[in-house]
Amino acid sequence: MSMPSRPYSAWSQPIRTRLQAAFGVMFVLMLAIALVGVGGMRTTLETLTGFREEVMPELARVLELAEKVSQLAAIAPTLADSYAPDTLPADVQRLQALMGDIQHLSLTLPPQAASKLEVDSMLEGSGRDLEQLLLLSGDKRLQQQQLDSYRLRLDYLLDQLGSGPASPALRAPTLLPLWQTLQTVPLARDNAALGMLEANAEAQLAAMLRRGELQRLPSWLGIELEVICSAPQNLFERRRQVLHTEGRIALLLQLYRSNAENLSLRTAAYVQELRTLADQRSRSVQGSIRSGISGLTVLAAVGVLVALLAAGYVRRVAQQMQSISRVMGRLAAGDTAQATPATERADEIGELARAFQVFRDNLLEKQRLTQGLETQRRLLQTVFANMNDGLSVYDADGALMVWNPQFPALLGIDPARLSTGLPYTALRTAMPAGTRWQAVATDTAAHTADGRERIASAAELHLPGGRVLEFCSRAMPEGGWVAVCRDVSARRAAEAQLQQMQKMEVLGQLTGGVAHDFNNFLVAILGNLELLEQRTDLPDDARRRLERAHGAANKAAALTRRLLAFARRQPLTTEIVDLDDMLQEMLDLIEYSVGDGIVVTVQAEPGLHVCIDRGQLENAVLNLALNAAQAMPDGGHLDLVARREEGANPLAAPALCLEVRDTGSGIPPEVLPHVLEPFFTTKEQGKGSGLGLSIVYGFLRQSGGDVGIDSTPGRGTTIRLWLPPAAPHCALERGPGPLPTVLPPRRVLLVDDDPDVRDTAVALLQQLGATVHAVGGEAAALAWLASGGEADLVLSDVMLGEGGDGVHLYRRLQQERPGLVMVLTSGLPPEYHARRSDWPAGVRFLAKPYTLPTLASLLATDVS
Repeated sequence: MSMPSRPYSAWSQPIRTRLQAAFGVMFVLMLAIALVGVGGMRTTLETLTGFREEVMPELARVLELAEKVSQLAAIAPTLADSYAPDTLPADVQRLQALMGDIQHLSLTLPPQAASKLEVDSMLEGSGRDLEQLLLLSGDKRLQQQQLDSYRLRLDYLLDQLGSGPASPALRAPTLLPLWQTLQTVPLARDNAALGMLEANAEAQLAAMLRRGELQRLPSWLGIELEVICSAPQNLFERRRQVLHTEGRIALLLQLYRSNAENLSLRTAAYVQELRTLADQRSRSVQGSIRSGISGLTVLAAVGVLVALLAAGYVRRVAQQMQSISRVMGRLAAGDTAQATPATERADEIGELARAFQVFRDNLLEKQRLTQGLETQRRLLQTVFANMNDGLSVYDADGALMVWNPQFPALLGIDPARLSTGLPYTALRTAMPAGTRWQAVATDTAAHTADGRERIASAAELHLPGGRVLEFCSRAMPEGGWVAVCRDVSARRAAEAQLQQMQKMEVLGQLTGGVAHDFNNFLVAILGNLELLEQRTDLPDDARRRLERAHGAANKAAALTRRLLAFARRQPLTTEIVDLDDMLQEMLDLIEYSVGDGIVVTVQAEPGLHVCIDRGQLENAVLNLALNAAQAMPDGGHLDLVARREEGANPLAAPALCLEVRDTGSGIPPEVLPHVLEPFFTTKEQGKGSGLGLSIVYGFLRQSGGDVGIDSTPGRGTTIRLWLPPAAPHCALERGPGPLPTVLPPRRVLLVDDDPDVRDTAVALLQQLGATVHAVGGEAAALAWLASGGEADLVLSDVMLGEGGDGVHLYRRLQQERPGLVMVLTSGLPPEYHARRSDWPAGVRFLAKPYTLPTLASLLATDVS
């Protein structure tokens, strides 16, 4: 950028030329002022010399005389207050010397001055006063010495009072206040205070006399008090003499000061006369001085004007230089908003300002570019360093260029092993052993430098610890590629868990539905078998076949309960179970079941009680024992351990832990996550259903517990069953009692949509002596009751299919016939139906398949 030129003018002269001209004019003016001033000062000096020779000597002697008189007045009080006899002659000698000096000065004064000042009469009166002052000062010293002797006697008296057990102050309590009063007497300032102290002392002496304290004092002490207080020249009389002498001395000192003041006044008047004479002389001098002052004033005004103009010019130049310097400093500090001053000047400052303006504009342009680049760099660096994903950039040769801190952390590589220029093949070598790549996309983002490896646009990296990293790569225009990786292990685990939960839910719904329908079939099967068993005309072979059929039906019912356990919907019969007793009772059965080559031990803490279905728990332990035996074909150890868990456990509360430990082959790590899945088995085809551990897990979860498995290949497996301890309010389920011999007659309304179940139930109830009316749905039951049908008990299935809903029927009857007893029945347990929002609390429930004993118990219950 070029600098603009300025046109030539009168003000475009260099600054140096202007300043030289201004200083030349100021030099001439200052020389003229000096010449005029020297002439005026010479005239003034001559006038003042004459004044000094005529008036000053006389004025000096008068002032010296006044000073001597002031010294005399100042020394006199010190003479009166002096208590040292050895310094008195020196003070007297000083006074006599001052008076001699005053006498000498009075002789050197002109006659008119001596008559006006009256020094002789003052000296005569001062001499007489001085003699009398010396006499009074001597009397005061003598009186003060006598008073000091009394002070010494009082101090001695204080020493004798002491503080021991024989102290006179203890025998005469008034003695100490009297001593304090006497001690204050030498300090009395006037006769009034002294009289008050004397009255106090007389009163205290009278009190001591009245109280008999004087008789208890030593004789010398009484005499001492008599001398101090009552002698002709006692302590009070001595203090009065001192006060009287001090009063006379004060009067003489006042007279002395009065004489000195009079002389000072006369001296001031005479000095005023001399000042008037000096004023007359000065007025004669002023005329000659004024002419010189006028010339100096004119020259000074011109000089000041020139100096102001020069100073203003220099100030403007300095301000503009300071402004340019300030703008430079602020520009150096980063402030770019300041405008450049003085660019319009045509001198050196203007040239400097315009040059700086060009420099400033260039600098601002570069600074804007730099700031933009720096902002982008910081933004990219912040994003690069703080992104959660790992980022790496490779050049066209496949060498590592840059990477963020998350990249080595996700790969599990020591950051020190990464360096700029590291080949891609070396990077893959630095990854942990067992790392496996899996291409996800078929398109290619780039190739390595040798062309042997393809960089897929999307790939997965499977690390040994089970973590999965997802890589997305994109090619760069100038060659190379950018790779972003993120940890998707948690997402994959969540997806797998969701799939597992969905599969378990579907299987649970399937098995629950199958168990429900099968229970309905079992009602017809078991009911008809029981009806046949009630007949007495059956031949023996038919009865044996009937018993076998009945046993198969019971096994089918047990299978149904296992299916419900898998679906976590089986009805549980809870009771208080002591784990130690249960394991000890099962020990023989387990030893027989696992075989001779396996040593079974039981270690259980006493007092471990749980509220649970004992049969289901025993089946679970036996199932786990059999699984452990199959893992130890060559023999081993099987330990059953029960203990209390107060610390951390899956139940997040105090729990009881039942462990089944074996020393078998263990479970491989890849199999362990799937062992609780239904239908998962490692056995040969036809040798295992894969439901054993699933049913155990479902039973434990339904009972409020949990299952945990730890296994090491070649070292064995430990399965832990966590159970909540039995609570005091544990609800116990009791099975049906013996069949009553005599049942009251009941009128039963049976509601069931399955004709086989309905017919079988009718036959069972009639076998028990009940009058039964059966219908297939909710509407039919309400219509029969509305038509005048009478019933003591309504037994309705919960799920009536197209015939309605047993819960709706229950609520209708509660509103319309609150006194009518209704019992709900279902092939699913009440825990399953309790999930419904309209499930009635406290409703009576009968589980399918029901038998003659359960129906008899129902009819035997009071339904009123």
